[in-house]
Amino acid sequence: MVKSHRKDSVDAMKNAAEILAVDSEIISRERNKIEQAKYNLNQLNNLLDDSIDDEIDFLEQLENSLKNPGDFKNSLLLEKLEIIGSRQIPNLEGISLIDSMEISYDWKEAVRLNQEYAKAYQIDLKHPFIAMFSSIELVEISKQVVEEFELLELDKLDYAFAASAGLIAGFIDAIFVGSIKSRADATGLQKSVDKAFDKIVELYGKHERIAELTNQQEKAKTDSSKQNIQNSIDKVKAGIVSASKNGKIVEREWTKHDSIKWLEKYKKVGYDAATNLKDGSFHIPGMSPDNHHLLSLAHEPSLFGLLIGIVDQITGKSTFIGNDGMIQRIVTDNVNKELSGNMVTQITQACENWFGHIMSDIAGSSGSKGRGSGLPVPGWAALQKLQFGHINYSERHSDVTIAELSELMFKKGYDVRSFSAQLIPVLVYETLLRCYWFYKQHFYYGKDLKESVPIANNRELARLLLISAGSFSTVDVTHAIIKSVPGSPQFIAEFIMTVNLPGLVDLGFRSFQNIRNEVSHRKHMENIYENDILIEYNRVMSDPSVL
Repeated sequence: MVKSHRKDSVDAMKNAAEILAVDSEIISRERNKIEQAKYNLNQLNNLLDDSIDDEIDFLEQLENSLKNPGDFKNSLLLEKLEIIGSRQIPNLEGISLIDSMEISYDWKEAVRLNQEYAKAYQIDLKHPFIAMFSSIELVEISKQVVEEFELLELDKLDYAFAASAGLIAGFIDAIFVGSIKSRADATGLQKSVDKAFDKIVELYGKHERIAELTNQQEKAKTDSSKQNIQNSIDKVKAGIVSASKNGKIVEREWTKHDSIKWLEKYKKVGYDAATNLKDGSFHIPGMSPDNHHLLSLAHEPSLFGLLIGIVDQITGKSTFIGNDGMIQRIVTDNVNKELSGNMVTQITQACENWFGHIMSDIAGSSGSKGRGSGLPVPGWAALQKLQFGHINYSERHSDVTIAELSELMFKKGYDVRSFSAQLIPVLVYETLLRCYWFYKQHFYYGKDLKESVPIANNRELARLLLISAGSFSTVDVTHAIIKSVPGSPQFIAEFIMTVNLPGLVDLGFRSFQNIRNEVSHRKHMENIYENDILIEYNRVMSDPSVL
């Protein structure tokens, strides 16, 4: 019943729109006829004005000839008379009468007569709701419809720019990032990002070393001891290390490994399997020196890892996830002696200790050669829960689960540094598109700064971000497939280390965001239909003066 009522309502509105469209066309044609008549009258008025001017001029010349017959040439009068006689009537627009439409007070009969009239005079009724309005009215209605129904106002240039931004970022990823490498094989942006992390760790290690020496200086009792410590502080600030070599004290440049060494010494934690598993008492399935950062949840550089690190340090336990997907908490000794005082003080000390230990591991250990094993991407350890799948990773690992695949990726060098390198192209197209959006909204449309802020909750910006993410991932996946050589035994191993995972994550998020936006918009449209359109329709149809 409800659907039938809605269909009848829509049909009635369509018929009314057809009648209005025909009336609008008749009025438009009548206006054209009136304009044609005005044009004809103007032409005739111009003809009469020119003729009267010529005749007045002829009479004046004739009068002069009569007054001075000897001085005037009759040929001029004859020439003027010939011009007056040869003046032709201008071409006038042909005007025909417009046949009016029969009028009926019966609705069905009126609809039938209207359709017959439209067919006879070739009036297009395919889009009656548009044809019933003038051009000016259509512009005004379009603005109101866009605002009321929250329609997208994107044009071809917007879509073209969004796709181009994604393509540019895709080529940046293919050329400057490429495949993720382990150890000293890193190149391009990955190598640059690794160096940036090394520099950060080096500076932080210097800072901690200077803080430790300053603390010693404050406790020193003699001036000579204080001066010696000050000399050491000055050397650290200058980036110099005094070391013993072949029984002699030599000075060399401070390196990343020196910073890591000091951080490892003064930021010890009980959950560090690299130093606390010597007796093999933990028995965590699958744990080894090259994956203990992955399986130790406190080593995750995120708020979750911070929380686990604080709890582990205060409780004297360590939290691990084995490669069987099971989480275990093991009692360990608190190797850090700084935790003391009340609970708030201990939490503060645990936070500082956790961050210092994270910095000691994020760029590899002090004894690692080359790149070293860093820290896992936030959330990567959770993939150990996915103990299913049959993935042909390589000839050596022909049948691995998703959990095993994620572990192999970490061992091959996919850590926070690699993730950061892959994140750069994603930030490129996001930045380009958001800057373009702000420029167009603020400078082109003249919106204020608040309305021009490129927040992706806006449906139009979210749509453009999806286009950019899609074009970026298209280039990225195509490059990964070509580089991995489909059909080769190492295809999966090479593909997963080449494809840009942050880009795929962003594409998935943007897809979900757009689906959510469209579902919300559909509900908004249904609400407008129920509360606005039908109410207005019922009001119009119930008014006897309308029909």
